[in-house]
Amino acid sequence: MSTSDPLNTDMAWSAPVRQQPHLMDFPIRSAEKLRFADTDCNGHISNAVFAVCCQNARMELLHDPRRVPLPIDAQFVIVRFEIDFLGEMHWPGTVVIGTRCEHIGRTSLTVAQVLFADGSCAASARSTVALMDRATRRATPLPPETISALEGFCAAQNGILQTCWYGREE
Repeated sequence: MSTSDPLNTDMAWSAPVRQQPHLMDFPIRSAEKLRFADTDCNGHISNAVFAVCCQNARMELLHDPRRVPLPIDAQFVIVRFEIDFLGEMHWPGTVVIGTRCEHIGRTSLTVAQVLFADGSCAASARSTVALMDRATRRATPLPPETISALEGFCAAQNGILQTCWYGREE
């Protein structure tokens, strides 16, 4: 068997090294109780529950007018969601979700999240959320007061203050 054979089990393979996220880098922290009904046939929490936990925490930020003011005729809609599964979660237990604003664009923003269970990071996720006009069902620019409020939910990373970065959207 040649060394270029992908089935050769003697070959060493290493995953890219990732820096462990810190919950303190996320200014909003939410907790969800893990239920027995959340488990799958393998005895751990289903991957769909990871996404639900992210959604609940994201909504705590984006749908609370005391935190982020929105025009009455607009709402946030998710346009992209990606998640990296880094570990298992088990019942019974609690998951703590850290949420922060990572990028603010003209009509959308990126929300970064981490899920911690039993003191370990079980997942990291990133969502792109657009502000949509309810009447036209099209993306609409973020108002200045919304941008200002979102800037308050950017966070320090490893002790260094990071601000949201801005970019043009196509």
